[in-house]
Amino acid sequence: MSKVDVRVLNDLTESKKRVMTNVVQHLEQREMKKKSWRWQYSVMSIILTVCIGIFLYTQFSGSQEQSASIPTVLDEKFLSFYLETDPRVKDQKWSNDAKKQKFESFLQFESLYAYAQSKGIVPSQKQINEQLESLIELAINQNEAQFAKELQMLNLTKEEYIEQYFKSISYKIAIINSLMEQEKNQYKDVNRQILYFLVVKDAMNYLEKHYSQEIVALREKFDIPVGEKEIHSKNGLIVAIKEHEFLVVSYADKSDIGKLSIDDIVQKHGNGTWFPLIDGPTTLSLGDDVEVKYSTDLAGEQDDSKIRFADIDSMKILEEHQ
Repeated sequence: MSKVDVRVLNDLTESKKRVMTNVVQHLEQREMKKKSWRWQYSVMSIILTVCIGIFLYTQFSGSQEQSASIPTVLDEKFLSFYLETDPRVKDQKWSNDAKKQKFESFLQFESLYAYAQSKGIVPSQKQINEQLESLIELAINQNEAQFAKELQMLNLTKEEYIEQYFKSISYKIAIINSLMEQEKNQYKDVNRQILYFLVVKDAMNYLEKHYSQEIVALREKFDIPVGEKEIHSKNGLIVAIKEHEFLVVSYADKSDIGKLSIDDIVQKHGNGTWFPLIDGPTTLSLGDDVEVKYSTDLAGEQDDSKIRFADIDSMKILEEHQ
């Protein structure tokens, strides 16, 4: 989850934060056991917040037959409820930065869905049902009191909410999971967090190419602020390079490379960040002193891990090593 996502969560009420924490912990524990490939990284904030009823969505005019059809890309009603523009679910007024970040997360999620569709991926009914069961367990069974309160506010029954909302989101999650499994064949032997960043890059390129007018229209309709995304920086030495990723360790010594293992170098200096190898300098080499700009970083799977994973906005080799 990005640093911006964390700040957004901190703005929620205390009761909602406790619910969110329980759901996140449940997912993390399940991931540690299964070690399965999931897509729930920076876009996890959308599904988690929607699933526990914080940002509710429903198709008020849709029949059961319509809700069973293939969900649309860039669903406007979904975005409306995610941004809390409907007065019935409006809980607070978002800052411009938070609103912009929520919109970008929405685009990432929808880009993965659209990209999967473009590859002809169609989820099986079994896959959809499995995702539906997971959503019901996480969002309803474990948070019955909160969910009942939200349903009362929307004047919906549990069955109506599942039919009108969860079935469409289950379809999208199932198709995205299938996409991530398929993309492992293209990006072999990469960390799963880096796989996510690589696929999102491809998916966003596809969305911007084929849905540019729709994105502009949504930005205008929902008054999404225009501006640069928040960028962070990582300086250090490149201590490992693979086909699709590279590792940067701050304060590392060039003399350690080749003498110590990668794990030992990370432990010695207490940090290390893997980045996807996208649009990097063609002369990139071990021992290069670099500055990497990124917007989102993710923790490793183990609580005591000093390794992090980040996307990449830009990078440069510092002058003394060019």
